Amino acid sequence: MSDLSALLEREASAEIEAILTEARERAAAVVAEAQAEAEQLLAQRRRTAEAQRDAALVRARSAAQLEASALRLQAQHAALEGVFATARERMGALAGDAKAYRSVLGSLLQEAVDDVGADEVAHVAAAPADVAIVRAWVKAAGLEVAVEPDDTLALGVRVVSRRRSAVENTLGARLANLEGELAAEVSRALFAAGPATGSAPED
Repeated sequence: MSDLSALLEREASAEIEAILTEARERAAAVVAEAQAEAEQLLAQRRRTAEAQRDAALVRARSAAQLEASALRLQAQHAALEGVFATARERMGALAGDAKAYRSVLGSLLQEAVDDVGADEVAHVAAAPADVAIVRAWVKAAGLEVAVEPDDTLALGVRVVSRRRSAVENTLGARLANLEGELAAEVSRALFAAGPATGSAPED
């Protein structure tokens, strides 16, 4: 009887050990699978975080570049405004210098007459205050054409041809054209240069 009990006990112990061994193996497999899934999840989250960080860096760099470009444009615009404000002040003061103004007005008139052609000039228009100066210039140039006052003109002349075409040459118009050309040149130069470059921020 005791031998049978001992046999049964050994068999039971072996069965229990087999069950425990299988349980340990299954537990180890579950743990390994869980660890693998956790590592995959952690790696995925790390990649997502890195991608979000990179995207944030790109956005920050783009915003900084746009801001730098805007500041440069503002600075260039302010500089141009200052230059042309000074030019307009000098133009306004020019009429007070009779000798200098007569010379400038004569140059503007000569350019307009050359554009039309001296033989094609029908009449000339000027600001009422400039009519006497223009008439004297026309007479000295040997042109037999009328000089008419025109309140819409200032610091310049308008030369009308026999074909009714006209060339208006005033300091105001020329300054406005120059202002537009320089503004366009500055814009092209800025865009051609691209955003300001610098050392990339550390990751």
